Amino acid sequence: MGALDERGSKEPPEKEGRPAKQQKQKKSILQGRPSLPVPQGSQPTQIVVDEVSSLREQLRQEQDRSKEHLNKLLYVQADFENYRRRLNEEVESRIDAGKARLIQNLLAIVDELELALNVAKNIEGASAVAKGLEIVLKKFRDLLSAEGLSAIESEGKKFDPTMHEAVERVPCDDKDEGTILEEIRKGFTMKGKLIRPSIVKIAVQHIAEPVNSTSNESGSS
Repeated sequence: MGALDERGSKEPPEKEGRPAKQQKQKKSILQGRPSLPVPQGSQPTQIVVDEVSSLREQLRQEQDRSKEHLNKLLYVQADFENYRRRLNEEVESRIDAGKARLIQNLLAIVDELELALNVAKNIEGASAVAKGLEIVLKKFRDLLSAEGLSAIESEGKKFDPTMHEAVERVPCDDKDEGTILEEIRKGFTMKGKLIRPSIVKIAVQHIAEPVNSTSNESGSS
């Protein structure tokens, strides 16, 4: 019994000693590790704020540069559109000028055909010739109308110096001054522009000749 008590009394100190030894070993291991630097105060927060501010400033500068490049691109595009519009207008103007010259030459042929038609109508037995001239004349007129040619209305209208050319002034009391009495040659416009003015005769007020009183007195005496 005494031996059992003796053994029993010795075992607890061994069990109690093992954990204490392990704790000492852990402390020594932890003490041997290098300690990590711990930031003090608000230094990490300030660094992050500075970096964010720097990135925002860079972003703002890039946005400004992008806007500048976009504005330059828009200006270049607008200049190109204006150039293309001016080029198209110049091309159309030259085409219209070329058409106008051609049409003026064709109008001289139309005038000749009209004169020939009037003569053929007054010649006995020339009805076939007159009919042929009418067909040719109609084709010419249709062709010119398709190109935008329009005849100027003259007879009975008021004289317009921008559209008419007066070659004779006829005294007339029953017509207003400047009324077109007769159209000698037809005028034309193309797309609103004058190609050839109408040659016309216009009415003017009849001016009564003054009575010569001297001749009347001498005649009566």
